[in-house]
Amino acid sequence: MPYQDTISVALAYPMFWLIFLLPIFSFIIISLFIRPFLSHKPKVSGYITIAAIAGSFFLSVWTLIAVMGAPHHELHIPDINWVIIEDGVTIHLGLMMDSLTAVMLIVVTVVSLMVQIYSQGYMHGDPGYHRYFAFMSLFTASMLGLVLADNLLFMFVFWELVGLCSYLLIGFWFHRPAARNAATKAFVVTRLGDFGFLAAILVLYYNTGTFDIAELHGLAIAGTLAGATLTWAAIGIFSGAVGKSAQFPLHVWLPDAMEGPTPVSALIHAATMVAAGVFLVARTFPLFAHSVEALTTVAIIGGFTAIFAASMGLVMTDIKRVLAYSTISQLGYMMLGLGAGGIAIGIFHLFNHAFFKALLFLGAGSVNHATGTFDMREMGGLRKFMPWTYATFVIASLSIAGIWPLSGFWSKDEILASSLGSQPILFYLAMITVFMTAFYMFRVVFLTFG
Repeated sequence: MPYQDTISVALAYPMFWLIFLLPIFSFIIISLFIRPFLSHKPKVSGYITIAAIAGSFFLSVWTLIAVMGAPHHELHIPDINWVIIEDGVTIHLGLMMDSLTAVMLIVVTVVSLMVQIYSQGYMHGDPGYHRYFAFMSLFTASMLGLVLADNLLFMFVFWELVGLCSYLLIGFWFHRPAARNAATKAFVVTRLGDFGFLAAILVLYYNTGTFDIAELHGLAIAGTLAGATLTWAAIGIFSGAVGKSAQFPLHVWLPDAMEGPTPVSALIHAATMVAAGVFLVARTFPLFAHSVEALTTVAIIGGFTAIFAASMGLVMTDIKRVLAYSTISQLGYMMLGLGAGGIAIGIFHLFNHAFFKALLFLGAGSVNHATGTFDMREMGGLRKFMPWTYATFVIASLSIAGIWPLSGFWSKDEILASSLGSQPILFYLAMITVFMTAFYMFRVVFLTFG
């Protein structure tokens, strides 16, 4: 008997949809009821957001267990008719439940939950408290919907919602000109990549008659979808990933995205906005795997971005900007891993990066609360006054530097091995980046806490 027959169908299917619907309900409740009628009780918004995302987390754990116990690690969820067009054309809404989905759900919900708990204290007293948690709920829901979507059109809707939420949160303190400009820059630059993604979706539908990701995978594997059409479609998809994941040359928006609240930076850099591009390439990987040109493009752009951004991180004096360039560099590392043919190692590094980068940003926020600045030149000796922040920051720095036995060592080691077997030049770029990463991260540690 198939695994899904052993659980209550009537109970299971709605539960899967609730993973991203719970944060949407949180957004609606805060926006329509809490903010207008309970504005004098700001903590209520935080509690509702935390409860909703905690619910999504527990459902995500349940999903992971279900997927791991299913045949081929996949669950088949019935589609819902979304749009019915004349001539029998129907666009469906559906959920894709496989091991990639299950892992990403855990990443998004765990990091988002921790960030919301941290935000309760960090945003205390801010006049935009209700608005902040409403946007954070929608941001988390958008990323969860993107991860769960089983067709490209459904995914594109959530893809754009992720971009909208990043615009709203980067520009959260809109009374500051720098925040407004940074939000606009992020929105415009990422739209450039999104044009390519949308064009790829239209090209694929024109040539295959489907938006369904699993069907497109099958056509690519069978060779029905091949040649220039497949290559250009894959490169179009990658252009969307280049924008969202801040790869060269569309990386310019991410350093300025630091103008938002620090917990927003933690979520953007760890589990939502920038992770979306890497996830997109992983989700559509069979299209890339059957186009040597597209896969090589991913590897080259990723390798160059990794070393280029690391060189920028060497000279920054603002903690958050160092971490921003670190994110760009590590995303390049993930793309390099994917381009070298290793979908598992690319996602493995994404998983590891989500946790140590969130820890680094939350540590930076703690330092800012204590000192009132992000400028490392004005710091020093903080380990005596902030021992817990110092300890967690060092652990995260050791992991991102790839020091054994922490998680960053294992994922970086696999990427290096994969790149060596693919293209030696990519291996050398990746190896140099490893040493640069260790240097700029411990420069931050010594300047801030030493």
